[in-house]
Amino acid sequence: MKKHLYLLPLAGLLLASGTALAAETMNGVVARADPYTGELVLLGGANIQVSDPSVLRHLAPGEHVIITRNDNDTIGVQVDSSYSGSGSSN
Repeated sequence: MKKHLYLLPLAGLLLASGTALAAETMNGVVARADPYTGELVLLGGANIQVSDPSVLRHLAPGEHVIITRNDNDTIGVQVDSSYSGSGSSN
């Protein structure tokens, strides 16, 4: 039993570092994106303030996006390239 006690600090370190890398993500469809104020409004009414407003420059209404909130409360947005209709304006 005592010979396994040296593994406890290592296990604790692994668990602590794993939770530090966790982030919340959500998907949505852009209703409005304002690159000057950093405000992103999704269909359904979700209102999100992004950390870097310049990421909203090339977003258009109807685009599918992935929103990520990191542990340090920064929020990022990227186009959801897995959505089959992304990039199409037909």
